[in-house]
Amino acid sequence: MKGFFRRMLPALILGAVGAAVLAAYTLLRRSPAAMAAWLQTIAMGWGRRASGVCAVFGFSVAELCWTLGVLGLILFVVLAVRAVWRSRGRRWRVLGCRLLALGCAGVFIWAGYTAFWGVGYLAPSFYSAQTGLEAKPVSVEQLQRTTALFAQGANYYADQVARDETGLFSEDLLALFSRTDSLYTQLEQQFPALAGPVRRAKPMFYSPLMSALGFTGFYFPFTGEANVNIHSPGCMVPATIAHELAHQRGVVFEDEANFTGIAACLSQPDPVFRYSACLMGYIHLANALLAADAEAWEEISGSLNQLVLRDLEDNNAFWARYDTPVSDAAEGVYEGFLQSHGEERGMQSYGACVDLLVAFYQDADAL
Repeated sequence: MKGFFRRMLPALILGAVGAAVLAAYTLLRRSPAAMAAWLQTIAMGWGRRASGVCAVFGFSVAELCWTLGVLGLILFVVLAVRAVWRSRGRRWRVLGCRLLALGCAGVFIWAGYTAFWGVGYLAPSFYSAQTGLEAKPVSVEQLQRTTALFAQGANYYADQVARDETGLFSEDLLALFSRTDSLYTQLEQQFPALAGPVRRAKPMFYSPLMSALGFTGFYFPFTGEANVNIHSPGCMVPATIAHELAHQRGVVFEDEANFTGIAACLSQPDPVFRYSACLMGYIHLANALLAADAEAWEEISGSLNQLVLRDLEDNNAFWARYDTPVSDAAEGVYEGFLQSHGEERGMQSYGACVDLLVAFYQDADAL
């Protein structure tokens, strides 16, 4: 029995620590103020320190962690099967020990995600709590005006970006990552809560896999890194970089990160980032307008020039190729992931940035 506890002690300690964190989360989760304090101190504190360490490396440490995690799980299963097979007469006991160790590791990892990010889904939304900008319901007229504004912006910047022989957006995507150091400088002045250390997003080695799963990027709370899929259509990558960097600065909800990324890009003089932001903003706004007023949508969509239409068609065609059971399953898992931490809107939260875009830009004369 002593030998059993000695061998299992590391796993039991990890499980106990994870269980303690989850217990604290369970006790405090009904208090938005407590969740907000946890997010700003523990979660963001860890993320900023971890991202500072990981910034030394030119590759995504998050991807390395995922790779080692998958390989480690495979090795664990192989060794567990071998140990069970060799333990004649004690196979159930050995199997139970291995499953207990795996369960303890799972509890520890889940607790880490909860502590370093999941708490944010139960904190007040970023803008209503810290900036006073509210995502209020909007009228069809407001929505129509803002959608037209973003369409005009896309038309204006469309010929200011590099294009290939077919007319598609063809900027050097890897070069974009080094042009983001001042991406949030102007927006921080309007929303001081966005202030944070300068970090660069990481292009992903596993980008094709992310496309197959239907993801354009992700924030990894264990390393504090913003990771971006560079296999997806290039016209959306600049705005996606800004979106993932918004998560690094404490914007948890996807709808608010969409708005933040668009606003950050539009606060810069770089036409590449401004064009990408106009496209992303237009997609969100136009989708909402189509449901609210199809005739108004048709009028505005008809005003888009051929360069913009080419990029939008390419983006739609690209993601249509990946509309598979695999991507649907991945989306379902992620939606369950969000809902398990209190984000009851699930994947539908991605469309809610429309209200913020209208609130922030409806009175602008141009982008």
